[in-house]
Amino acid sequence: MATLDWSPIANCPGRFVLGPQHTGVAPGRLAEGATASRRLRSPHAADPIELVMLDDGAILSYRKSDGRYVHTLNTFEGLARKLAQLEAVDDVASP
Repeated sequence: MATLDWSPIANCPGRFVLGPQHTGVAPGRLAEGATASRRLRSPHAADPIELVMLDDGAILSYRKSDGRYVHTLNTFEGLARKLAQLEAVDDVASP
């Protein structure tokens, strides 16, 4: 979190959004020491979701149709709330 410009998401404790200058960076490249990566889908999100687990939380990124990403950094509590809200499941159709 200290090396990039994460900003708190209003009314979402434990969740932060990354500045627009990083929209071209794939989620896995943002996190050294990432332990796992998954693709998710949600009936409540228009975009595919990529989840990169970290030692102390996760990066949850939405991939836009033009290839850009919207990256969010999440504590475990913030991630649990967001995944429950999204009703996200593994995207078994992704390669």
